[in-house]
Amino acid sequence: MMEWLSLFPGASRDRPRFMALAEAVLRQVSDLAALAAQLQAGFSFGEAEGVQLDQIAAAIGLNRTDIGTDVPDETFRQYLLAKLALWTWDGTNKTVPEVLGIALPGSTQTDNGDGTVTVSMTGSLPVETREVFPIPIGIGIIQN
Repeated sequence: MMEWLSLFPGASRDRPRFMALAEAVLRQVSDLAALAAQLQAGFSFGEAEGVQLDQIAAAIGLNRTDIGTDVPDETFRQYLLAKLALWTWDGTNKTVPEVLGIALPGSTQTDNGDGTVTVSMTGSLPVETREVFPIPIGIGIIQN
């Protein structure tokens, strides 16, 4: 805030009542900016925990009880990421690696050249893979 007050010309800085008013206004702006930063952190998908994470999930129509009641936050967050990745997927094979990278980082897709595809998944989801991703016939799943 002091850096903003130093930008006023010398004639204004010599007027104590004006500078007191400017300081009061700038303090409110500074406090509001700090509050906005705290709100953003509180509802950040990557940082939310417990009830906050549940509220974010509820806002997109998902619930922790969909996968169990005693699911840790990191597992639930991974489930939410997988669901969001699926919802934003355009359904083409070209974009499967991107979706897999979001849902389960390090996972790969291999086209077998015979009309089948093998997906090698790193990590695991708290539910059966078929509950998160629609897996058509001809898609093989290898879970590491």
